[in-house]
Amino acid sequence: MMSTEKALKDYGLEGKWKLIESSSSAMAQELQKAYDAKKPIIVTGWTPHWMFAKMDLKYLEDPKGVYGGDEQIHTMVRQHLKDDMPEAYTFLDQFVWTPDDMAEVMVAIQDGKSPEEAAKEWVDSHEDLVKTWIAGIKSS
Repeated sequence: MMSTEKALKDYGLEGKWKLIESSSSAMAQELQKAYDAKKPIIVTGWTPHWMFAKMDLKYLEDPKGVYGGDEQIHTMVRQHLKDDMPEAYTFLDQFVWTPDDMAEVMVAIQDGKSPEEAAKEWVDSHEDLVKTWIAGIKSS
C-alpha cells in the first residue's frame, strides 16, 4: 500500500485514481468484474499469478522504480548435494519452468482442482519438458 501511495504521488495520479485497500481475493474479484465489463482498473499484481493466465493483462511501466526491479526465482541447493545426491542435484539443475507454466497450474487450482491434480495434469501435458528435467537420471 505504501508503494502504491508513493506511485500515485510520484506519477501525479492522486485524485485521478482511488486507492482501495483489500485482500488479494477481493482484488482479484474486482479485477475480474472490471475486465469482464471492459472497464479500466489498476491493481498491484505479481508474476506468477493465475490472473495473468486467465486475462490479457499488462504491467504498467515504472521508470521511477517505485516498485523496485524485477524479481527472480532461482534454484538453490546445499553444499555438497552434487556429491551426496547426484540424481537430486541433476534434477534440480535441469529444472526450469516459466511464470506462465506456474500460472497454468495456479489457474487449475483456482478453478477447483487440488494442487496434486493440477500438477499431475501439467506434467502430463508437458511431457517433453519434464523429460529434459530427468534426462540422465537413472530410474529406480
